[in-house]
Amino acid sequence: MLNKIVRASLLVVFVGLITACAGSQFYHEKIMRGQVVGIDSDEVVVCIGSKDGAEPGQELQVYRYVWEGAVEEGDDDYRVEYVGVVEINSVVNDHFARARVSSGDVEKNDMVEFKK
Repeated sequence: MLNKIVRASLLVVFVGLITACAGSQFYHEKIMRGQVVGIDSDEVVVCIGSKDGAEPGQELQVYRYVWEGAVEEGDDDYRVEYVGVVEINSVVNDHFARARVSSGDVEKNDMVEFKK
């Protein structure tokens, strides 16, 4: 019985630490991710905003997941393709920012990630 209580306590502490990390500077500097949700002439709109730690001038790497279909069981169905870089021009609100394409051919639904 004591063993179950210790395990449950450790689980609660672990979940608490993970939740705290999600709002930390470490999370924003190392894990900030989103998606291109729109393209407006020379700008793209990404779903990374002030709540995620986005700031003007930050560069985000752009990736595309390309469906390949599994050739054999256990193979990956997708491959990740590096597309380019966008730079945040302005933060729209908690959830969105506008960015300009620095390099690459960025399309709607591409994934963006804070450039490390």
